[in-house]
Amino acid sequence: MIKLKITWKYCIAFYCIGMLYASLHELIHHFAGYVVCGEWGVKTFNYFSTACDGEPKAHIATYAGPIFTFIMMYIGAYLLNEKFSNYTKHLGFAMIFAQIPLQRMVNPFFRMNDEYYATAQLFGATDIVYWSVIIIIWVICIPPLVKAFKAIQNKHRIWWFLFYLALFPYLLVGPFFMGLEYLMVHKEFLNQQIIGIGLLFIINEVLTIVAYYFTKKYIDPFRA
Repeated sequence: MIKLKITWKYCIAFYCIGMLYASLHELIHHFAGYVVCGEWGVKTFNYFSTACDGEPKAHIATYAGPIFTFIMMYIGAYLLNEKFSNYTKHLGFAMIFAQIPLQRMVNPFFRMNDEYYATAQLFGATDIVYWSVIIIIWVICIPPLVKAFKAIQNKHRIWWFLFYLALFPYLLVGPFFMGLEYLMVHKEFLNQQIIGIGLLFIINEVLTIVAYYFTKKYIDPFRA
């Protein structure tokens, strides 16, 4: 069980975790694309293309991002076990919601997300594919979310859970992530590519890792 508390230091720590995992999700796509295609594709903050787009093997890179995300959710759920310290449990809780699970669960209803795109490309955009993708994603996401819900010790637990599920990570990470995408892609700010990755993306990743190192202790708000 953990007690949640929102402080400005906690927000900084959660932002770093959220930005780090959002970036890692995209990098997993990019590096998987290199492995399956044999050469680098192109990566921005919110978009990637492989060097072998259009070939079935390119979809391995598309699936790689969500697979990484789901694994991180389950690692986060594992860290909520009582045998771990309060800090570790707070870290695990943050890891679950830093993966933006609601996006993964809702977007396929609108025929969006990596999982639906790749599966529809491989097997056709049929009703069976549509509902199969939705059901599989929900089956994967529900167990760690249930564990996160049960871990909340605060009063009005359902509201705290919904706040983290539907609002908190979007408020902290979303504007910065999309703003950086706009700067690099549309304003061509630091858009020079290194191994297919925009320079602004690389700079942001380095700064995020450094900031995470100095702020990670604050993910337990009662240590702050």
